[in-house]
Amino acid sequence: MNFSNRTSWHCHPNTLSLLLEQKTKRGEKILDLIVSNPTGCGFLFPEEDLLAALSDSRSLKYEPNPRGMLSAREAIVRYYSEKHISIETSKIFLTASTSESYSLIFKLLCNAGEHVLVPRPSYPLFDYLSQVNDVHLRHYDLHYNDEWMLDIQSIRDAINPQTKAIVIINPHNPTGMFLKRHEFEAIKHIAREHSLALIVDEVFIDYAFESTQEIISTTEESDVLTFTLNGISKSCGLPQMKLGWFVVTGSGLQVTETEERLEILCDTFLSVNTPVQVALPRLLQSGENIRQQICKRITTNYTFLQSLSHHHSLITTYQSDGGWYGILRAPQTQTDEEWAIELLEKRNVHLYPGYFFDFQTEGNLVVSLLVEEDTFKLGIKEISCHIQTGS
Repeated sequence: MNFSNRTSWHCHPNTLSLLLEQKTKRGEKILDLIVSNPTGCGFLFPEEDLLAALSDSRSLKYEPNPRGMLSAREAIVRYYSEKHISIETSKIFLTASTSESYSLIFKLLCNAGEHVLVPRPSYPLFDYLSQVNDVHLRHYDLHYNDEWMLDIQSIRDAINPQTKAIVIINPHNPTGMFLKRHEFEAIKHIAREHSLALIVDEVFIDYAFESTQEIISTTEESDVLTFTLNGISKSCGLPQMKLGWFVVTGSGLQVTETEERLEILCDTFLSVNTPVQVALPRLLQSGENIRQQICKRITTNYTFLQSLSHHHSLITTYQSDGGWYGILRAPQTQTDEEWAIELLEKRNVHLYPGYFFDFQTEGNLVVSLLVEEDTFKLGIKEISCHIQTGS
């Protein structure tokens, strides 16, 4: 069988995966510091409320709408109004996930072979999404100097005549960097100059470590064609419910044509099931309690992670503003992959090597802040002890 080049991926397990599989088969207890599925992290979900939301009799009637059910979009409007953000239901398009949102927007904006700019480091999802949509990726950089910041010049340098859009992740994954106002103004200027769209992923927007953190949402952008993505996978800790959305904003005529094209594109798939759309108002209400639990967990774990820098000279931790991940910096005496393999082999600690997120320097180790607190502390202590003693 001759398969398409879109799925010509390297499917062989790497050394780290093979080692994890071997240890799991031997029944060894692994300190898993990469778990990021909130439904498997010990949070208390309001089961009765969630199940009741899915038992509404309106779910038995099929009334397809390419933008999504009005009642669901009205619930999303209320979600934003609680953040003092005003949007219109007509600007919202429901999808089955953020991944699908990206895929639809890539289809809308790009012909085969055209380019989208994405940040580096970043989550590897873009490699797969671009390939299946025949889109080429070009990278711009994030730099660290006591805090993470966008390299605006690298955005300019990455643009060419084939570039159609700039992807921004706010807050960024995995660095936890929130978009700063002056950075956004600079990016908008570049987008206007080159007639580019902005695709802004805000799935972690609810998860700042400090209540004083300035949070810039792009859902009210009025000058540049902007697609702002979110969903209940992160905002409510409910990835199994499979509902996301994006908000389309920008200048009048441009947005009108965008919406017309999206209506046909979304009507072609109609992927969001009726029960979750009917349930969305109640899911968003229940999600507030889940969000609070997640915020407490990630803040506690991040604070513990930061304490390492004060007690261990060989380990540093990157300053972060929010999100679900933390990043350790080990000595560059070996690669991040070698550190990850060694920690799993000798300490039974499983974490992400930095190359997984396309870090351009070595020694970066990424951990999930969703891990239950006792396991997280034990795992971080094991990492610290190993790096300090070398054994």
